[in-house]
Amino acid sequence: MKNSLIYLPGFNSGPQSEKSAQLKLQFPQLAVASYDSWNPDNGYRQIDALFRPDLDKNLVLIGSSLGGFWAYQFAKKYGLKCVLLNPCMSPEITLKPFIGAVENMYSKKKGVLKPEYLLRYSVYRFSGGAQCTVLHEKGDELIPYRESVENFAGQAKLVLLEGGSHRFVNVQRAIEEIKALQSAPIRQAMNPGVAADK
Repeated sequence: MKNSLIYLPGFNSGPQSEKSAQLKLQFPQLAVASYDSWNPDNGYRQIDALFRPDLDKNLVLIGSSLGGFWAYQFAKKYGLKCVLLNPCMSPEITLKPFIGAVENMYSKKKGVLKPEYLLRYSVYRFSGGAQCTVLHEKGDELIPYRESVENFAGQAKLVLLEGGSHRFVNVQRAIEEIKALQSAPIRQAMNPGVAADK
């Protein structure tokens, strides 16, 4: 039986995104999460509820941008594998320019990104490690690839790709890495994640 796959899109994105469609074509069993990308407390609860029924399966999480933050934290919490695409590992900094009125680019739902929401991300940083592959395009105009070097060098398989953009264009390479991680043996579970700050 193939590993279960869950994809977590980024900020203001959703299951209707082009990347979701590309991944779904290659992995028909893929579930794409729909979660609140503005309020981390809501987002955490929604994503956690999505994972819990599948925790007895060999889950692989895929996360893009803000979805990369969540995929990595949940992989640490539950001892899962994950693939991160141009991950946003410091949302409290990266999302500051978006404070104010926001609109999901696919559902057109509108809301407000409040400064206090950004402070909540520290609550959802878990200790430990995860079996992880990180792909970061050097052309990412929003999150410099050096952030992934600082965050993941020596701790994960880190693949730096020439060109690209924050939208992540090397989807075929991502598909190859997802397949490789799916078939990789599960490493001994690292300490179950414990929130770093409460």
